Amino acid sequence: MKLNITEESVQVALRAFGNKDVHKKVAERLPELNSSNSKDSISYLSKAYKDEKLVFVLGAGVSMGYGLPGWNELLQKLMVTTIEEEENASNVLAKLFHGIFRPNSLITGRYLQKFYGDKRNLAFEKAVQKALYENCLYDNDSKLMSEIVNFCVAPGKSSNLDSIITYNFDDILEYKLSHFGIDIPFKPIYGVGMNPTNGELPIYHVHGYLPSKGKLNDTNKITFGENVYHEQYNDTYSWNNITQINKFRDNTCLFIGTSLTDPNIRRLLDIARLQKGSRSGSHYIFKKRYNEDTTRKELKKLLDDNKILLNEKVMADLNLGETVRFLIEIIERFEENDSSSFGVNTIWVNDWDEIPEILSEIRK
Repeated sequence: MKLNITEESVQVALRAFGNKDVHKKVAERLPELNSSNSKDSISYLSKAYKDEKLVFVLGAGVSMGYGLPGWNELLQKLMVTTIEEEENASNVLAKLFHGIFRPNSLITGRYLQKFYGDKRNLAFEKAVQKALYENCLYDNDSKLMSEIVNFCVAPGKSSNLDSIITYNFDDILEYKLSHFGIDIPFKPIYGVGMNPTNGELPIYHVHGYLPSKGKLNDTNKITFGENVYHEQYNDTYSWNNITQINKFRDNTCLFIGTSLTDPNIRRLLDIARLQKGSRSGSHYIFKKRYNEDTTRKELKKLLDDNKILLNEKVMADLNLGETVRFLIEIIERFEENDSSSFGVNTIWVNDWDEIPEILSEIRK
């Protein structure tokens, strides 16, 4: 990436990055830190759990480690089905296509839905189901998933969780609950008119549900592609939007393995925050801190690509370590501030493996 700025501005900026006094002055103008003290966060979430007011909001990160494709890989697998009937050839073509052109996921999703749109018998959902589970490893161990399952079990075999919201299509969680060793009453909910009975833990698949086994029907239609997102955006009173608004407004939600980048989720959080008014209550999200080594490599690459703007003196004056740490502080402050604007506090972790340990502390 080339920096479309003047040599003078680059040199001034880089000299500033190497100056701690400048760091301090700039930091004073950045958004205030909004991350949560770990001890206070655990205490708050623990109370919500004991009061049966805690909701887990799960994203794709909780299913990692079970052989399921990530979002881009899933799109690539689905592209295979639209390019060539011969599987080996289409695999190669899809990988080359994505590797060279890196198509926008919204464009790809819209194309896929249009490709399958005129076909009957849930052809699109069946294609997604096949791509989703073809390398699934149900019996793999995951400390994170194990800890989530532990939250679903409480004395008397009844969960202290209010509910679970998941943006995933898969049934990994349901499989783990069914094979826990004791009966855990739960109910996946993915359409209008599906309601848990007394004592059942509701698992709301708000983007749709594609179990690995069993025949799919109209209730298994999934939220996939730009046009469906637009429909959801315009239909505030759809069951999945209403469910999320109610849970965001009336409970404490803990976001695990997901981000706050989906426009519809951000909109629903805003609606819930406005409906809540001055009532106390906060949500929490786990985020992984930016890695200094990775950021340093990216910065060095950026500087190498723009050597025409940088003379040797500027490079000699540049304190790379301080610059990296300062850039990370800037992005983390902005992300904390963004989450906080929706009433969501940030719990930073250095590694995703820390999350199960924190969950265990909350459950005690």
